[in-house]
Amino acid sequence: MSDDRIIDFNELKNKVKDTDVDKFEQYIYNLYFSVMDGSMTMAEFSRKIIEYMKDNNISQEKFMKIQQKFMERYGVDTKEVEKQLKGFGIDPKTVGVGDVEKLSKSTEFYEKYGSKIQPKNCIQTFIKNESNDIKIIIDEDKVILCSDKKINLMDSELNEFLLAYKNMFDKKIKVEMCETFTKYEY
Repeated sequence: MSDDRIIDFNELKNKVKDTDVDKFEQYIYNLYFSVMDGSMTMAEFSRKIIEYMKDNNISQEKFMKIQQKFMERYGVDTKEVEKQLKGFGIDPKTVGVGDVEKLSKSTEFYEKYGSKIQPKNCIQTFIKNESNDIKIIIDEDKVILCSDKKINLMDSELNEFLLAYKNMFDKKIKVEMCETFTKYEY
């Protein structure tokens, strides 16, 4: 007997049709506009996506395929997206049910604390020399110096850095120091 006659039901179940993508596209746009007009939070958006998967009996694998076809419709290079995800340590091919659970936990966190969280676009750099081992977090005119040791403010490299950054603003900058702090895994 030939293997050509064996039907792989998982393959059939995870096959993506254009109608699947059309339905997903309409659903996503409706959610997107709700977020844009302020009637829905990003946490609710995430929860709605999980509900959509459950309501439509969509496996994680099929959902990834639907997203891929959706992005291809709009000219997104999915190979480049996959490469960038791998750069963040995420392999889209190994995404599983545990990731849906992580998304659900993330949604719960943002529902509870989202109103207290303020997203920031910060940059960071480091100074490591004989005088200091500092992580420097820069948020506009505020500079935060972090070290698990005492920070040596006489460090010429640190002073040169702070002066150069201050000169960019042509006004005073705020410097906060977090020194001799304790690190631990929780």
